[in-house]
Amino acid sequence: MIEMRKHIRKSLAMMLSLDILVIVVLVFTLSLGFLYWKSRNIIRDEAIDEASHVLDNTSLRVKGFMVEIETATRNIIWLVNLHHDKDSLLKYSHRIVANHPNTNGCSITMEPNVFPEDEYGFSAYSVRIGNPSDSQKDSVVTVREGNYNYYDKVWYKTPRQKRAACWVDPFDDFNEGTLSNPDLIASYCVPLYDKNEKFAGVISTDLSLKRLTETVNAEHPYENSYFMMLGADGHYFVHPDTTKLHKQTIFTGMDPRVHTDVVALGYEMTNGRTGHMEVELDGKTYIVLYHPLEGTEWSIALVCPTNELLRGYNSLNYILLPMLVIGLLLLVLGCHRIVKHFIQPLGLLAAELRQIGHGDYEKPLPLSERTDLIGQLQNTFCLMRRSISKHIHDAEQTKQEAEQRTSELEQATQLARQASEQKTQFMQDMSHQIRTPLNIVHGFSQVLRDDCESIPDDEKQQIVETMYVQTNALDYMVSKLLIASLIESHQSISTNDTVCCNKLAHEAYENASGIIAHTAEMRMESRLPDDFTVKTNAHHLLIALTELLFNALHFTTEGSVTMRIDADDAHVRFTIEDTGPGIPADKADFIFDKFTKIDMFTEGLGLGLFLCRRVVELMGGTLTLDSQYTSGSRFVLELPLK
Repeated sequence: MIEMRKHIRKSLAMMLSLDILVIVVLVFTLSLGFLYWKSRNIIRDEAIDEASHVLDNTSLRVKGFMVEIETATRNIIWLVNLHHDKDSLLKYSHRIVANHPNTNGCSITMEPNVFPEDEYGFSAYSVRIGNPSDSQKDSVVTVREGNYNYYDKVWYKTPRQKRAACWVDPFDDFNEGTLSNPDLIASYCVPLYDKNEKFAGVISTDLSLKRLTETVNAEHPYENSYFMMLGADGHYFVHPDTTKLHKQTIFTGMDPRVHTDVVALGYEMTNGRTGHMEVELDGKTYIVLYHPLEGTEWSIALVCPTNELLRGYNSLNYILLPMLVIGLLLLVLGCHRIVKHFIQPLGLLAAELRQIGHGDYEKPLPLSERTDLIGQLQNTFCLMRRSISKHIHDAEQTKQEAEQRTSELEQATQLARQASEQKTQFMQDMSHQIRTPLNIVHGFSQVLRDDCESIPDDEKQQIVETMYVQTNALDYMVSKLLIASLIESHQSISTNDTVCCNKLAHEAYENASGIIAHTAEMRMESRLPDDFTVKTNAHHLLIALTELLFNALHFTTEGSVTMRIDADDAHVRFTIEDTGPGIPADKADFIFDKFTKIDMFTEGLGLGLFLCRRVVELMGGTLTLDSQYTSGSRFVLELPLK
């Protein structure tokens, strides 16, 4: 803690940050509190609106079934009023149930005075006894019934008293041994009148409570939510607890002093009001959204656990604390960074002074666009730093130039030493190469001078031919030296000669075979006609071809040396290949260098291939070694066709 205080006191940015942070935190906390309050209200309203939409959709589906039954009933009334005979009433009752799958049953019950011949009255009753299938298309059974008890039923008394169509609360109309439905049913009842507007009977169409419950529970918006429906007196006729159906009301077992919220909810729903309330049921808190069903005295409600309906509302509490902590941390970091940014020039100056103290003058300090005292201080220091850096840079550059000149002198000395060694080696090699044919010629000339008469003629002829060959070799060697010395300084060679390719190749063939004694077979293959010509320099092309053939003959002791001539649209090509030892891959890159030989102990000056490539390039052509050829060596000389 003490160390932290010391650090804060030493850090100007930290001290300024703490002063600013007190004000910023106060503003941030107030703003976040206001946003939290507004957000909770918005989330709660949106959650309740969403649940209200679910309740409305369910009500519309229920109302859709009810409207279907109402419409089916009303559409048959005019026929019933028109035909009061028993067979027609049986047919109309059957038609309503058969044509409308959502109906459970239909009864057309007439007053006793309508059919005086029936002692117990008349009722045409149709009931759906099962779901239709492929094998049983008609699952509706219609019977005629006569029983004075019908006139005491709620579905008969209610429309008679009200003299208007109405829905009656679900009831149990099951009688053992009779054709009746064991399920609870809700009926839509319409009073019937004769021509004199005298009450004649009731047509009642039934909706199964089971079907109604399935319709209501078709949507399950929340995991533990459920729907319930209440009748006019508060009886349950849709509820997940089936033991309450038709037997209990919402007020059953509820002490008004303890369960004030539930009792208030019951009065709201039975009085046909719309709204939502928070109530406690079975020790858990629920939000109940309710509104009446149009055209009935019933009320439908969606019961949602509060923690599920307001999950987003409650989760806001868990978001607030981390958000507050993260926000404060971001504020601390933001304030610190902002203050640090504004006093950054001071930090840069301190860092620059430390670097200068350690001898580092290279890193530049940027100019500041600020016009305050800190900006002026930074710019002044920057100019001073640049001036010092410039002087040090000039001194370093002078040092580097001196080192570079020293290095160049060392390289020049090394090159001079290498040139001297190369000159000595060349002179020794040159002396050996010239001395060898001279010794041969000198020796044979002494033999001919001292004992010419005793030497047989065939030996004399052999001696003369040997002397001739050595003399030609000596002349060829001297000529190469002269040509190399002359050609090296040239930038180009005249190529105005019209050269017959086959003829020049034959001449090179003869020259090479006359310079060196050889044992290899010489071949020449041409794909060009004898009159095929090319514009080039005849003399230098002859030198290049002769040297390539000379090298091939020199290194080929067995096999053959072949020169091929061909051409395409742009070039004429001379290919010289042999079956000699070839050129190693690691030495193929520098065989065209001057005074270079694969083996320093072989005869030659190391000028042949250098001279050939130089001459060919000056004529605008190329000379390359074919690295794909492995049976010896193959050189390809190409000249452009002009």
